[in-house]
Amino acid sequence: MIRVALVLTLTILIAGCVSTRNRHGYVMERGESELSADVGIDSKDSIIARYGEPSVRPPLNDDVWYYISTATNARAFYNPDTTNRTIVAFKFDEEGKVIEVAEYDLEDGIPVNLVDRETPTRGKELTIIEQLLGSVGQLPAITEGQGNGP
Repeated sequence: MIRVALVLTLTILIAGCVSTRNRHGYVMERGESELSADVGIDSKDSIIARYGEPSVRPPLNDDVWYYISTATNARAFYNPDTTNRTIVAFKFDEEGKVIEVAEYDLEDGIPVNLVDRETPTRGKELTIIEQLLGSVGQLPAITEGQGNGP
């Protein structure tokens, strides 16, 4: 009995250490090695026919389309690490023809430092017990049309 519990516990612990790999965004089809276009020949229609809808289309300027692919690796409860990122940008002229194809990878990215300040709010800080038991014993508000009276 103790051996079974020990084996079960070890199995659960080992399963928690398994890394998980995920891919997000544009996934290349079999046989595709890169996203490319012939400058001056390909158009918006031919790009959509070949690669489908882009990952990002800027709302105010439809002259650049971005196809983004990201691969991440996560282990247990740690934050996932981005192992690969590819961004292919197709730039179009006024007639919808491709004028440039640019490719960016993980090294081209710029790290963004997030601000850890918090906006103060008015109110009361509740303890865990107050949060759990705060509504115990309170009756719901009776609105017009509810209740037994006329």
